[in-house]
Amino acid sequence: MDINQEKNIAPILPLSKALVANGFLFISGQIGSAGGNLVTTSFADEVKQVLTNIETVLTEHNLTFDHIVSVTIYLNDMRLFDELNLVYGPYFKNRFPTRTCIAVAGLPKLARVEMTTVASLVLE
Repeated sequence: MDINQEKNIAPILPLSKALVANGFLFISGQIGSAGGNLVTTSFADEVKQVLTNIETVLTEHNLTFDHIVSVTIYLNDMRLFDELNLVYGPYFKNRFPTRTCIAVAGLPKLARVEMTTVASLVLE
């Protein structure tokens, strides 16, 4: 199922915003972009926008953060790791998903953080 109607993703990009396969929802990498513009007020606000963008896709599938089973985080500066965790942690109420955090040289639109997620369509 291709759900590429997201306004933040230009139609010329060769990707799907999210795909459902084998009982999972795979969400493409999300940056802290709102209305096509990167949130630059603070790193915490940028992370919150990333999580808001993920929540939007989850909601389109009647899912919540409780359904997320795996997250991959890309940071352009590992010195932001602790601040990331302060914002990220409260979004997960019942359990934390598996997670990988990778330092990268650069991200789209000069973002400082990007997250890809996998959610189970069924809560266990």
